[in-house]
Amino acid sequence: MFKLLSAFKKESLILLRDKAGLILLFLMPMVLIVIMSLLQEVGYSSVTRESRLKVLFLNLDQDSLGLNIEKGLRNSNFFELVDSIDSHPVTESMIKNSVRDGDYIIGIIIPKGVTKSIRTNVRIMVAKTLAGFGFYNRTLIGQMPMRDADTITIYFDPTVKKTFKNTVVSSIKEHNHKVEAEMVFLAFNREMAAFFPNFAPPEIKYKEVVQFKEVFPSYRAIEEIPNTAQHNVPAWAVFAMFFIIIPFTNSIISERQEGSQFRLQCAPVPYLSLLLAKVGVYLVVCVIQTVLMILSGIFILPLFGAPMLELGTHYFALVLVTFSCALAALGFGLMVGSIATTHQQASAFGAVSIIIMAALGGLFVPMYLMPGFMQHVASLSPLNWGISGFYSIFIRGGGVLDVLPQAFKLLSLFIVTVLITYVYRMIKNPMNK
Repeated sequence: MFKLLSAFKKESLILLRDKAGLILLFLMPMVLIVIMSLLQEVGYSSVTRESRLKVLFLNLDQDSLGLNIEKGLRNSNFFELVDSIDSHPVTESMIKNSVRDGDYIIGIIIPKGVTKSIRTNVRIMVAKTLAGFGFYNRTLIGQMPMRDADTITIYFDPTVKKTFKNTVVSSIKEHNHKVEAEMVFLAFNREMAAFFPNFAPPEIKYKEVVQFKEVFPSYRAIEEIPNTAQHNVPAWAVFAMFFIIIPFTNSIISERQEGSQFRLQCAPVPYLSLLLAKVGVYLVVCVIQTVLMILSGIFILPLFGAPMLELGTHYFALVLVTFSCALAALGFGLMVGSIATTHQQASAFGAVSIIIMAALGGLFVPMYLMPGFMQHVASLSPLNWGISGFYSIFIRGGGVLDVLPQAFKLLSLFIVTVLITYVYRMIKNPMNK
């Protein structure tokens, strides 16, 4: 134990010699979090917050259907109806030209008399139904033609995706079906009251009997898409932990090239103790980095208008993910530093490999914005295991049991890379450059 502590002290003194580099090691990730969060805030807001889309709207009907559609769209969280341009009421030509020129991407025109047409057709339909019971002349009623359907015109900008078009059309159709159902219900009541004087129509409106409930399987009642703080703090914390392999591998290679490692191995200290001491020192650095970045998410980001990071209450789970991720990063650094023969090899391979794993792991672009195939690829990245563990805590309110799968993967990576390093250095001459 004393030998391990002595090796730990030796590594600490070496690290503390470069005070300027150590300050940058802690300061730069905090600056990176603030800058990236501010840059992404607008883009994330469009995804995480319900933005209202401006829609040109002209209601020439001014009756049940038109008013119902207008009310439904105005009460929606997605649409903001615009009925005038430059203080002038919109017209059909103005809507067509504005959408064509790209000033607006959607324009809706409710034609005059569309509700009247629906009422006429509903009365004819009800009369034909009652004629089957002998209330009307079946032959005479059967000859009554239904009115042709009126057309609600919706102008779309050519750049609008088909799925969004279907959403808008479905929303309008929903209001149309609701109005028609209420008219049928009222028309039957009126006709029944006309034939049966004692019949008192109920004072109720047609009510839908089927409702839809959206449920997101999560540790919380409502699924949340990460905001800028919830994504950037864990993303760049994980990135900083893994990117520390640059100074970490440089330290390993410098010892080997200067002969320090050879002299250390001549001492009665197990080589594994030397490795673990080096890991222990940089583990402290990783933990301090993470703490500072979490504090940045809590205290600094809100000063710039970004959302504040909420830690939740599962602190032990947070500690477990942090240590597991740091150990995985340091294990990977040990392996790279032991196999690489020059600083250039270690720096180039380490930096490029970490950036690739970060990109694939959802640190630069969140996984929910990736196509399905890339999401499967992302799950293979160790950096994705780390950020997924933080997501489980910050977003889903998960505890220790919920982050165990990610922690297990990260700790397994650490064990495997340390074993590879140990076996490789037992076989390979440590003075080999």
